[in-house]
Formats: sequence, structure tokens, C-alpha cells
Amino acid sequence: MRQWRLLLFLLGCLYLSPAHAQYFKWREAKSSRFYRLDFATQEIFQCSDGINWVFVAKATFKDVIPTDLLSTDRGVKEIPTPNTTNQFYLTIHCTGQVYKLNKVTWEIQRIDRTFFRGANCTSFQFSRNGKLYSFGGYGFWQSTNVISEFSFNGGEWLSIQAEGDIPKAITFSPSGYSPQKDRFITLANSKANDTEQHNTPIYDWNIYEYNFDKKEFKAVGVVNMPVMREFFSKDIGKNYLFNGRYFLMIDLVQQVNNFDSVLIIDILDGYKVYRWRNPERVHIRDGRSDESLEKLTHLVGDTLVYTNSPTSYPYKTAGYSKLPIAKLLAESDYLGPITQDTWVNEFWKIGVIALGFVVFIFSLTLISALRKRRKKQQLQILLGENEKQFMDFMLLNFRQGYVSGHQIVAFFGKHKSSPESQRQFRAKLFDNFTKAIGLIYPGKEILDIQTDEKDQRMLVYRLHADMYDRLSRL
Repeated sequence: MRQWRLLLFLLGCLYLSPAHAQYFKWREAKSSRFYRLDFATQEIFQCSDGINWVFVAKATFKDVIPTDLLSTDRGVKEIPTPNTTNQFYLTIHCTGQVYKLNKVTWEIQRIDRTFFRGANCTSFQFSRNGKLYSFGGYGFWQSTNVISEFSFNGGEWLSIQAEGDIPKAITFSPSGYSPQKDRFITLANSKANDTEQHNTPIYDWNIYEYNFDKKEFKAVGVVNMPVMREFFSKDIGKNYLFNGRYFLMIDLVQQVNNFDSVLIIDILDGYKVYRWRNPERVHIRDGRSDESLEKLTHLVGDTLVYTNSPTSYPYKTAGYSKLPIAKLLAESDYLGPITQDTWVNEFWKIGVIALGFVVFIFSLTLISALRKRRKKQQLQILLGENEKQFMDFMLLNFRQGYVSGHQIVAFFGKHKSSPESQRQFRAKLFDNFTKAIGLIYPGKEILDIQTDEKDQRMLVYRLHADMYDRLSRL
């Protein structure tokens, strides 16, 4: 938190200070050379060893207003222009300014028409298919999730409206564009609002991927691994390294675990996490906000590059050392996918799911039992004695097939009565039975009545199959 406040204080000082005797620095795309432009003299210097700066040339300005230049040690991005080898774009965070740099003539031309400052600092700026994009950032005392595309015709940044699982903030997080996946990746973002949270960040542990064709965010997982959550929460001002496939983070944890480490996230292989323990005690800087840009550990392709001296004074040792990511992975401990929780929490989740399933089944069983009980009570109330006996008789004989009217009459001992009396008894019995059952099961077929195959003048009776299933379960 202290470093975060220091970073914001430095940025604030840069906004308010004049351009005289100031400069900005940037790293050359795909190399370990760093450049510095002094505003007053328009001189460009180059550093290739992390310590010594060598004069290169005096720049010529075209459409550049020196007082508009932002003096910063961070936030300047060099992006190659399409189909050229000597021309590059320079994007400046916090301002939205875009410059074109020619490394043959060292002409710097401003190509944007923006005029704002203080917005989208530390934003993630990159190119895709010849277009410049800017995602998120921090400005005016709050984090943002704004995404925009630079219009070369209008010289302005145009807002992009996205759909899907849009993150509330894209800032202070491992983020970047992956050409291999053609997705913008962002995870473990910190949402900060100085007015609402009083400098206390709120973490969004979701992993988001942005689809450029659909203009849609999608949450593809959650950062559950305790080691990574602890790392992201420990200090908001970190230097996250990304080469399109791997996120690399320097973790100086020797005070706790007695070793330094490099954490690696492979976004192309299920967001698997690896931890390289520093066996030789190599002095790898973690990229704190008080370090100079040329001394920061950085990635060049698939190689981790770092200064080989603890400090520029008194050792004065110049040069960079390199560690291939393949070597780091070969010597790393595999920690699992970043979405994996501890076995205790995973067991607890499984237990909660199992308990929920048991509760669900029990609830269904209880509800079904209560419904059956209520219907059974309704049957006891609505059915008379004859109708109850008739229901038992029909349930008992369902498997035997249809029953005739004579069998029903004989069951009730009415076979010695007159035919007219038998007919009236059956009609009243059927009518009372179907009305009572119809009140309990409205709209359902109750009796299946067919013509007797042996005597077409007679009818045979049976419970409808669906009604038999319902009544037999009560």
C-alpha cells in the first residue's frame, strides 16, 4: 500500500511539474535496449547494460508541443508500425498521446489530438492487426474498465462498448494481449476508489478473456489458489511481465520461506502455475516503483532479463543476465491450475455440494410424501365407503385386466338385485368415484371403459394406466 501511494504521488508530481529539464524513458520493442528523451535538449540516449547511458542523436520534433510531454519513468510503450522496420508508435499513459518515431531520422511526430491528462494511467496498451488498443487504467482517484481503440483518421481514442462478463476494473493486475489466443487476458484486478473505499482495494478474482471479434468479455475461471491470492494481495504496485503466453512475477518472499521465487502462469495450458525457487540466489529485482526503468526485470520473447548487480553503486557492474523461461519451467515446482483451491477447501466444497444434494433429495422426498399424505387425506374425505372399496377393487384387479359390470356388482353383493337396480348402482358408483378423483386430479383420465370383446352389448372397466400409477403410490 505504501508503494502504491508513492506511485500515485510520483505521478501527481509529474503532472504538475513543467517540461523543462525532464525526460521520459521507454524500452525498445522486443529487445533490452532502453531510450531516454530529454525534453529541453531533444537529445536521445540509449542504455544497453542497465547503467550507462550513451548519446544517440538529437531528435527533431514535428507537431510536438514540448510542454505537453509527460515526464515519466514508466508508461511509455514502443509499438512497431505495420510493414516497416524503422518506424514505431510511442503511446503515453495518463495522456492518451500517440507519437510516431523514425529511428533512421529520429523524427518524433505527434499524431493524436487528445488534450486530457490524469486518466487511464498504468493502462494496458498494445497493437492487434495494426490497430492500437488501450484497456483499463487508473485515473482521477479511481480505477477504470474503459477500453478504447485509437482512430488514426481522427487522432482520437474511441470508446468500445463491450458485452458479456465485463470486469469492474482492469488495473494493477496481470493483463495483456495474447496473439496465440487472440484474446486480451486480465485476472486478479484491483478496484480502487479513494472516495468510497478510502484507499482500500477490492479484488476481483475472476479470470477474464476478451473476444475482439464479438467485443465480449467472458469469465473463464476464478483465482482460487491461496499462494497466488496472497501474492496479488500483498502489494498492489507490482511489475507483471507477459510475453503473450506466460505471466512472470518476481516474488521476494525470503523473509517468510527463506527463498526468492519466480511465479509463472501458463495461460495456454489451463492457467497452470509454476514456482521457480532461486537456487543460486540470483539477484532478480521485483520491479518496485522506486526502481529505474532500465534496471527492471523484463521479458524479451521467451527470456527473462535482469540486471546482474544488486545496485549501480558501489559495484558499477554493467550488463544484463538472462534466464530462458524453458529453463525456469524445467527447474520449477508445479503448483497446479490457478483455479485450484487447497485440498481442505476443495474437500469442503465437495462436502457442501454432497450435503446440498442430500438436502435436495430429502426435500424432494419430503415434499412428495407431504403431497401424497395430503391427497390420501383428501381421498378419505371425498370418497364414500362404496367408492373406497371400488378403488381398492380396481387397484387389485388392474394387473388382471378389465373387469365387467357383473364382477363389480358381485363384489358389492348386488348380483341378486334386479337388472335396473344393478344399473343404477353402477352408474351412481362410477359418477361419485370419478367426481371425487377428478377434484384431486383435475383434467386426468380416470376410468378406461371399453366394449367387451365377447359381448359387444356389454362394457368392461379398468383404471387408466396413469391414474393407476398415481393411486397405487398413495
